[in-house]
Amino acid sequence: MLKELINDLIFYGKYHLELSELDALYIKNIILGELNLLSPSEESYFGEKNVKKMDLPDDLVIKMKEALINELNKDEVEADLLVNKFLGLISPLPSKVEENFFNIYKKDGDEAALDYLYNLSIKNYYFQKTNVNKNIVWDSNFEKRNIEVSINLSKPEKNNKDVAKLLTAAPVTNYPKCLLCLENLGFKGTAKHPARSNIRIIPVKLDGAEWFIQYSPFGYFYKHCIVFSKDHKNMIINKSTLKKLCDFVDQFPSFFIGSNADLPIVGGSILNHEHFQGGKHILPAMKQNPEFEFEVKHHKGVKVYKLDWYNSTILVEGKDAKQVVDVADIILEAWRKYSDPENDIIASDETGNHNTITPSIRKVGDAYKLYLILRNNRCNEEHPDGIFHAHKEHHAIKKEGIGIIEALGLFILPGRLKRQKEEIKEILKKWSISGKNHADLKDLFDFEAMINYLFDNYNESTIDKDIDKYIENTCKEILINTAVFKETEKGISGFKKFVNSLDL
Repeated sequence: MLKELINDLIFYGKYHLELSELDALYIKNIILGELNLLSPSEESYFGEKNVKKMDLPDDLVIKMKEALINELNKDEVEADLLVNKFLGLISPLPSKVEENFFNIYKKDGDEAALDYLYNLSIKNYYFQKTNVNKNIVWDSNFEKRNIEVSINLSKPEKNNKDVAKLLTAAPVTNYPKCLLCLENLGFKGTAKHPARSNIRIIPVKLDGAEWFIQYSPFGYFYKHCIVFSKDHKNMIINKSTLKKLCDFVDQFPSFFIGSNADLPIVGGSILNHEHFQGGKHILPAMKQNPEFEFEVKHHKGVKVYKLDWYNSTILVEGKDAKQVVDVADIILEAWRKYSDPENDIIASDETGNHNTITPSIRKVGDAYKLYLILRNNRCNEEHPDGIFHAHKEHHAIKKEGIGIIEALGLFILPGRLKRQKEEIKEILKKWSISGKNHADLKDLFDFEAMINYLFDNYNESTIDKDIDKYIENTCKEILINTAVFKETEKGISGFKKFVNSLDL
């Protein structure tokens, strides 16, 4: 079966990945040699016509892995790495992808070029669309300030302590240094480092520096891309960051782009390699209207607003990129040093600096909309995981850092919740018959408050919606936790006092 599947793989490359006849023969022999197979088969497992009709390579990938395990005694890791390598071989070379991308860009514009890279990433199995489509996604449908919720089934959960260790870890000697390094291009992979044989990337200049575009293999939203620096260096938010974001939307106005914060707890899951995230999707916060406007004296082409959103978000809007960046930089530099003890905001102490921002931008017509979410990562005895992080009572639903995607209203919740939702339903059904017995909670004691609440309002016919509504409301409360200026009289006064203190 393996030899027949190799033929199918070559057919797939020819029909779906631009593989030429001469290259097809060459790569077929490379694969046979890699597997110590002395001769090919003339047969096909799926049939050439069926391979031609394949929208995705999933069936082919599954069968090839099975054949490698059963016929060549490969273990699952070896089989996975080999199939990934073969998919990389039948894909266009990185230089060819780059050439195709910019030819399309010049002829048809940025959206068509980005579509080309996206579709290629699906066809060559780098973006595993079938796997990502298993994610459970829904819309909260709040009357105001809607949020989106996703139970992610394609990526493991990380905690803040693991993320923070990346910044203080001993110098690494592994190759590549991290999952975002340029050296991942074509990397075979190991048991601990995922294969990247089939990744394809596009170079882009941002504020004069070399960066690269790739699609996320996990696809948290439509056309979710990662834009990463050529250099392996820690995340940083400064004026150059703001310029880079503007440069990106100038070149790719069909996408938004943004950066995680540069501090643990309020940053993303990778802090040791500078990168951005973006895509075609418009995240919930970006759909919100301004709540009120601040006075701008010296940059008349720029407007500054408080966004009508759960966390403390400033919207800087204007048509002149330089002015927009200048105003945003004034806000950033002032916020780095700003303290407001009455609102629990301390800029720095003996444990380090605490204030930063989560910036993102999109271009609407010829206007830049730059969103600056004010962040603070300070901890105290009451909130050891972060004063402005998800509070402990919400950790059963979400304990990971609240990065750019969640801060803008799309929650990526851990895959364990799929199983735990079903277990919660079973407990509630049992209690409705036999009465409460907290011994039934077993591994779900973290959900005790949630289960008690749902039981007090139990209706078997609506329980799925009730669980989802509880999760939605928890996500909303987490966003409120992250607000440095709460939506109270004291908080709103503090917000206005900060922005009005700036010489804009």
